[in-house]
Amino acid sequence: MVVSVITTTTVSAVSATTVVGLGVGGALITILLVLLLSSRELITASSYRSRKTLAVLDAAIIPLLVVFVLTIAYQVLEIVNPIN
Repeated sequence: MVVSVITTTTVSAVSATTVVGLGVGGALITILLVLLLSSRELITASSYRSRKTLAVLDAAIIPLLVVFVLTIAYQVLEIVNPIN
C-alpha cells in the first residue's frame, strides 16, 4: 500500500514537471520579475516610498533574480551542449 502511494506520487511529480517544463516557468518568472522591478522603480520615484515597502520588494526580487539567472544559464548551457 505504501509503495503504491510513493510510486504514484513520484510519477505524478515527474509528469507535472515534464508537462510544465522550464519554458513556462521561465516566462512566469520573467514577467513577475519585470513587474516587481518596475514597481520598485515607481515606488522609489514617488513621494510615498518607505524603507519597509522597499525591503519587502527587495525580499521578493532577490530570489526571483537568482532563479532568473539560473534559468538563463541553464538555457544557454542547453544550447551550447545539447542533452541527448
